[in-house]
Amino acid sequence: MPSALSLPFGGTLAKVEDPKLDPPALVTSPGLSCTTLDVPAVQSRAGWASFLQLLSLADGMVVLRLRDSGVRDPENYLMQSELVSEVFEIIDSRPMFIVCVCNGPVRASMMTFPALSTVVLASRESSFGFPHEQANDVHPITQVALRRRLPEVVLRRLTLVGDVVEAVEAQRFGLVDFVGDAATVEKEVARLVHRNCAPVQRLTAPVADRETRARAAMLA
Repeated sequence: MPSALSLPFGGTLAKVEDPKLDPPALVTSPGLSCTTLDVPAVQSRAGWASFLQLLSLADGMVVLRLRDSGVRDPENYLMQSELVSEVFEIIDSRPMFIVCVCNGPVRASMMTFPALSTVVLASRESSFGFPHEQANDVHPITQVALRRRLPEVVLRRLTLVGDVVEAVEAQRFGLVDFVGDAATVEKEVARLVHRNCAPVQRLTAPVADRETRARAAMLA
């Protein structure tokens, strides 16, 4: 016989057995997709057109590997084109996890890429800045992007004084998140890919219909 349960304001309610819930199930959720793109050197016109097309199709996690040598482009192609603005618009308008890998000099307009990235990894050989001979080669959107990562005082120092800073100092300023040798940087890339792109397994909570949950709450 079911036992009676006293209610706070009088009356009784028959107490039933605990509701039988569906057992939890193991569910696997896919991780983010991962795309690796080589960012071309400033002189590579054909490379920039291909890069922009691939970036517009990417989603999830994107690993950008900067391949610039830091040498000034005499034709100033990147400064005069709208490519940097289009890159800014694509990254700013879409929920992507951007990892920027720097293994050498990053100069002038190329500073846009670490500024827009979610995580910046740099080898100890990397350096960043706006040297005087490239002062007129900086795209206007670059300073807009850098304000996301750098304090105004640091940004003014880099652009007006023309300092070139090493990776460790760039990390202190907030432009770089991780510094190590080349092998350590690649291990960190692999760790980030595994963390964000590996499938995730979880147990679902026991399932019961609304009426059963309400009855269970009253009788608890």
